[in-house]
Amino acid sequence: MTIQDKISIRQFTLLTFLVMVGDMILIYPPLVSALGKNDAWLCSILGQPIGLFLIWILYKLHQTFPDLSLIEINRKLLGLWAGSVLSVGYLFYFAIGAAVCIREVGDFMTTQIYLKTPIRVILIMLLCSLIWGLMKGLQPMAASIELLTPVVVIFMLLLFMGLLPKIDGSHLQPFMSIKWIHLIEAVVRAAFTSFGELIVLTMILPYVMTGPHVKRDMLLATLLGGMLLSALLLFSLLVVGTFMTQHNIYTSYALAQKINIGNFFERIEAFMAISWLIATYFKSLLYMFAFVIGLAQLFQLKAYKPLILPSALLMFALSILISPNVIFYTNTIMPAWVDWDITVSFIIPLFLLLVHRIRFGKNKKSQTSPERLHT
Repeated sequence: MTIQDKISIRQFTLLTFLVMVGDMILIYPPLVSALGKNDAWLCSILGQPIGLFLIWILYKLHQTFPDLSLIEINRKLLGLWAGSVLSVGYLFYFAIGAAVCIREVGDFMTTQIYLKTPIRVILIMLLCSLIWGLMKGLQPMAASIELLTPVVVIFMLLLFMGLLPKIDGSHLQPFMSIKWIHLIEAVVRAAFTSFGELIVLTMILPYVMTGPHVKRDMLLATLLGGMLLSALLLFSLLVVGTFMTQHNIYTSYALAQKINIGNFFERIEAFMAISWLIATYFKSLLYMFAFVIGLAQLFQLKAYKPLILPSALLMFALSILISPNVIFYTNTIMPAWVDWDITVSFIIPLFLLLVHRIRFGKNKKSQTSPERLHT
């Protein structure tokens, strides 16, 4: 199966940034502060180099076979049966990732905005827009990202500027008050919760136009996304303190509600909700795209669009079954999700790179050695 659509490097960079921030705009502060406490902002900053190293590993995995997606690379390196088994595991990860993002939208909308609306109505509306996006293809998706990414950035900047009068440096004290083991755990959570989910980009990298700066722009986009999340966490701690940052599920939305400058510039939480919904929508769209494309590649189908509607119905069912409520999601699913991210985005890619080194490294040396002797 081949996809004729190609996206530019700039579009891919913006897509990487949106997937990086995605649903993390709302849930990142409580996830990291649960372990990091007052020093959560420092843990987030220390996690950035680890995350960039993780992205470098993913790009090196893509470079092994630049024209193949992750599902195709698995079968190329491990063979038909072992590669297919690993691919099924990744497809399950993509499906659960899409379902979680969809469920997060439903929980947020029904607990913060549309309090009396059934969650299934919100989920169906979101899935209809996701189906429409998948049917249109990769290029319209990338064009929409170019149009809407500035909206997310502008609204986040408005949030930061509006919170400046509310900051209180005493909320960061005492400094380095947590145990070292908790500090390390918080750094790992900060790195893999945000950066680890970018394994989905290996499904779209084969459809990016070739250029000399793909790796640089990919790393730059993830760095900017990580800096945005770190700044958001720091503002949360400075404005509402450690306890509220840790125990308020939607800390960023609560921060926007506190903005009031001269009784004129206030109630901008709608802007915050819009920016989060845009980023989460494209993250959900990319996860569903990876699942549908990966499923078609696994079974070597000629077209992927017939799989879109059945996949959407599967996502709807998973989003309902995955969690009874938002508290279960934050307290039970997310701590285990970090271990899953470490496995699928760090351990397995390193293993695949090792297999590629063993199987194809000697061939490259044998091909280059006669040239060296001739020179």
